[in-house]
Amino acid sequence: MSTRRAASSPRSRPSARPPSDAGPGDVLELFVLSSDPAAESATLLASFRNARAVAPFPRRGGEAGARWQRIIRAHERTLAVLEGRGRGRTLPRGRELRAWGRDLFELLFPGDVRRLYDVARSLQPDGVLDLVFTSMIDWVADKPWELAYDPVRRSHLATSDVNFVRNVFTAVPAEVRSRRRERLRILVATAEPEGAAPVAAREEAALVRRGFRPLVDAGLASVSVVARATPEALHRRLSDQAVDVLHYIGHGSYDDDAREGCLFLEDGRGRPRAVDAAAFRQIVGRRGTDLVFLNACESGRGGRVDFNRGMAPALVAAGVPAVVANQYAVLDTAATTFARELYAALALGRGLGDAAREARVALAHSMGTAALDWAVPVLFARDPGATLRPPLRGRRAKARARR
Repeated sequence: MSTRRAASSPRSRPSARPPSDAGPGDVLELFVLSSDPAAESATLLASFRNARAVAPFPRRGGEAGARWQRIIRAHERTLAVLEGRGRGRTLPRGRELRAWGRDLFELLFPGDVRRLYDVARSLQPDGVLDLVFTSMIDWVADKPWELAYDPVRRSHLATSDVNFVRNVFTAVPAEVRSRRRERLRILVATAEPEGAAPVAAREEAALVRRGFRPLVDAGLASVSVVARATPEALHRRLSDQAVDVLHYIGHGSYDDDAREGCLFLEDGRGRPRAVDAAAFRQIVGRRGTDLVFLNACESGRGGRVDFNRGMAPALVAAGVPAVVANQYAVLDTAATTFARELYAALALGRGLGDAAREARVALAHSMGTAALDWAVPVLFARDPGATLRPPLRGRRAKARARR
């Protein structure tokens, strides 16, 4: 997580989408398939209902190669600026962001895949399409596909009417449990180890409590905090009592030597203790947790050789139903806004994909639609329509009235 700049603006409330009754066949799934990651071309497979479409997915040469070069340059520039290496350079904004998104869109929807995408959108009764993207190629999966911009509709997919969700290739089924009707239980775990950059964990935990107070007062959610979390304390808390959502506030990183993502907890004396993806997976896996929210920088990035060794992909690959993470450094205010809107929608019985899209819309209005912030959070989930609670239509008005 990063405090790279301060920002605040009046809160905007996105329009609500009723819980969808669509089945899993109404999800448009996009797969990038390749038996050889070093090959110049791969295959893009699209699946919707009983239809399939296949198209080449070239990575070098011609128009596609030129697009990839522009995408990679913009990606590396963004990383350099956010990591303090981009002297004299700025983050893409406005027109540049749309151009970057258009390149991503054109690669994602070629030929018959584009036609299937258009048909799938036209068949949605509420106009919102669930889309799940999965890639076998690590450096392809690691690009910011949430920015995809449809030049015909003149909109970024993830903030218009597409629930853009990611998945990973894994042989481990996701944990599935029945929807509970009691309040949404959120556990906030904070870590501020000595020597690490400040993350304002106490302030953000207080913001989380304040932001969710209307939900708590309405009996829709409860929030508890494990401050200065050590691996042992977090393990003990999760094993003693299941929670629906684990919200981590702290630092994340990617170790190029180990080729694996990690989070930084504390060691009991306030010193940093790196917890790699495998260890963190043991702490949070099979605990009855539906969603893990990693408010830490680079927590949404995948492994450079094995994508599933990144922190968020590793958790999903191990069976955690859903993970929200960040693909770039994130503002404290942006992360809190996104979390507040996401949890509010989930507590009311909205699906994961719907909740994430509404949170992006709120964040785009709050931070500005020309900025990158709304595309930084990444949702990994097996099923974008999955809910953490049954729809609470009778209590929705009550909850909103108390905001």
